[in-house]
Amino acid sequence: MAKTEPAVETEQVDVDALSKQLSKKNADYLFKFKRALKEEDVSAEKQAEMLAEMLPEMLEAQHKGQPATQIYGPVSTKINQLLHAPKAPVKTSLQLQMLDNALIFLIMYLAFNGIAAQFSSKNSNAMIGITSIVITAAMAGVIMTYPMRYTQMPKEQRPPFWKMALIVVGLTLAFVAAYGVTILIPGFMNPVLPAWIQIVIAALLIVVRIYIKRRYKITGTFFG
Repeated sequence: MAKTEPAVETEQVDVDALSKQLSKKNADYLFKFKRALKEEDVSAEKQAEMLAEMLPEMLEAQHKGQPATQIYGPVSTKINQLLHAPKAPVKTSLQLQMLDNALIFLIMYLAFNGIAAQFSSKNSNAMIGITSIVITAAMAGVIMTYPMRYTQMPKEQRPPFWKMALIVVGLTLAFVAAYGVTILIPGFMNPVLPAWIQIVIAALLIVVRIYIKRRYKITGTFFG
């Protein structure tokens, strides 16, 4: 008959036994650490997991003459590290970055166009229509997003530079073509808004952009 091998049991850390091996200084650290965990309402199961991980490290360092404060820092520091570690920032999607950049350019175009018209003595027909402003702002937002996103990538994750350059050149040509097309848009589809209305819209869009940026935690765009 074939012999059956005994099942291998997972080694369990005897927290109580290891605690008794601690020096007076380390035992005091452990006492304060447990008290802090209790104040944070950490479950008993979670506490046991933390202690099972820490105690072998503390004893190993103790044999080398290093107290817990030297390897972990103060108890408050270790607690913050375990319980209140900052979450990794969520990367903003390409679409949200494009939206934010487009809003930035739309605000700038409207404000500049409105202020220039406000102080210009020329006929308002020389002003840019609202449809043209929106289209060019959207295209500019898209074009600016790609090179900015490229520079924010880790070097090992970046696509070849020539590929990014082709994308930017292609988008720039599309921008020029789109701007040319907007000139041909009939006046009733591309109305010229009064200067003060453009300035007011730009001011309102600033508020909208701030809300969207905070609501979706958008980062990595033209103005941060």
